[in-house]
Amino acid sequence: MSALSARKHLVLLGTGRAHVHVLKALARQGTGDMNVTLVAPQPYYVEPAMLPGYLAGGYVLPDIRAPLHRLIETSGAGFAAAQVYSLDPVARRVQLTSGDALSYDVLSIDAEPDMDRNEIEAWIPGARHNALFAHPLEYFIEFWLQLQALARERALQVAVIGSGLPGAELAMAAAQALSAPHGSRITLLTGDAPLLHAQPHALQRRLLTRMRALNITVLQEHCVGLDGRALQLASGASLACDAPIIAAGAGAPVWLRQSGVQIDESGKPALNERLQSQSHRQIFVAPPAAPDEVGAALEANLRAAIGGGVFRKAPANLSRLKVVACGYGHAIAVWGPFGLEGREVWNWKDRHDRRQLAELLAP
Repeated sequence: MSALSARKHLVLLGTGRAHVHVLKALARQGTGDMNVTLVAPQPYYVEPAMLPGYLAGGYVLPDIRAPLHRLIETSGAGFAAAQVYSLDPVARRVQLTSGDALSYDVLSIDAEPDMDRNEIEAWIPGARHNALFAHPLEYFIEFWLQLQALARERALQVAVIGSGLPGAELAMAAAQALSAPHGSRITLLTGDAPLLHAQPHALQRRLLTRMRALNITVLQEHCVGLDGRALQLASGASLACDAPIIAAGAGAPVWLRQSGVQIDESGKPALNERLQSQSHRQIFVAPPAAPDEVGAALEANLRAAIGGGVFRKAPANLSRLKVVACGYGHAIAVWGPFGLEGREVWNWKDRHDRRQLAELLAP
């Protein structure tokens, strides 16, 4: 056996924040006795916290999307421009949409949330062919630019389907970006529950007030079908709609849920405190809402899994502070029952997000 074939293989799926930390550590310390391959559709990192501001027209794409070409090169990792087709955790093999297959010793997953088109089509017939999906971001951003161009030609009726914070932020961004010059209108459908029912009351109250100021109609209704001209609601009513946007149903990728890796009751991979899969300890997953410090813990644990050593406990996200973008130039910050909002909160958020992105990408 050659020395090259004896080297262990670390495969990184996705270009999330934690994987950027891993690549930076590899660039500083070297890959050692392992080969590393990064798999992603494109070699970019997109800052999720700045996405609503971009959609609202306050940022240009380079403000929120950072190229990783140089970091990948200096880290010593190879890059595969593809998406995952399937995962076999028993054989330790990833099949890619490019037709290639990668065998791994250790696998790390830090990919954006996925939207199962088949599953969504089952509860909203017509969605696959008539709706815009908030994920994957690369496609959504492309269609968003087309939607903005269309709104400059005529008034649109836009419906956002989703009861969580992503849906609320998207609706407010759409209200700011699409209303001028012809008065496009935005409707947010929240399903059975009131808007943001799981969030602090102070945040709910402020967001509803802000949405009224942006002329957003909030309906506690289920969409049960769409045909490109209107939404069919569970109540029997019909809602005229030129552009339905689905911001609900994002979760673990379909290929991961179908792989045999243990999934918990919420539909997410079941993990231990080291970020290892409970069923397949050679697989690590960075949770989407994990704090920034998770990157350092993930990198240390990947090295320990490859070469031996002490594993680290990943930090939990214990912050009670919630900051929500309300389009561009206005944000809400809530800490328990206390809250602030307005331009100054947005300015603080903007400085914070820009600084974090700069620090993340700094050598």
